[in-house]
Amino acid sequence: MKLKKLFIFCIIFLLLTILFQNIGGKKEEITEVVLITGFEPFNGYEINPSELIAEELNGTNIKNATIIGIVLPVDYNMAKEAIMNAIEKYNPSIIISLGLAYYRRMICIEKVAINFRSIYINNKWTGIEKINVTAPLFIISSLPTFKITEEIREEGIPARQSFFAGTYLCNYIFFITLHYIRENNLSIKAGFIHVPPLDEQAKHGMKLDEMVEAVRTAVDVSMER
Repeated sequence: MKLKKLFIFCIIFLLLTILFQNIGGKKEEITEVVLITGFEPFNGYEINPSELIAEELNGTNIKNATIIGIVLPVDYNMAKEAIMNAIEKYNPSIIISLGLAYYRRMICIEKVAINFRSIYINNKWTGIEKINVTAPLFIISSLPTFKITEEIREEGIPARQSFFAGTYLCNYIFFITLHYIRENNLSIKAGFIHVPPLDEQAKHGMKLDEMVEAVRTAVDVSMER
């Protein structure tokens, strides 16, 4: 009888030990935050797929990361304020900003942000100016752009690297984000992805679920150490 009680006690002790080890292991897991940004519709386009992607991914998880998706206004100052507030609030380890490039036919992983932006007066383009007069002429994306491109292609989704993000809001957000990270010595990876229009917007467009999958792949690859 004593041996039987001792055996039962040992089994219970072993089960409790395993249980508490598992609970402790879960508590030790570090949850990262990945910030995904899109833009509101602009330039007469009723839909901006970058907005839909950010909303679709918001609140989801990839590996041990929580995705925060936000939509930026189509305004230099307001967009800058929104993304800076988001960086301060969420302290992300990765930032991937998205934007619509209507005439592109595939996912474009941007490699270079340039220190120039277009000037518009009364909605008319009047030239370009430096974004920051003391900053470098360009900053390279800190995302593994080549590997992201290859992995997206492996999923059967058309993709390529791009070396020009334009001179409007897409490049602007790309540049100021990288510059802010550099100036404040933050350990954040950041980059920009241009997406084509939806297939319902143009013949050369892409399905939304393919775009979402491409961005999920970009996050997954960027999280690799």
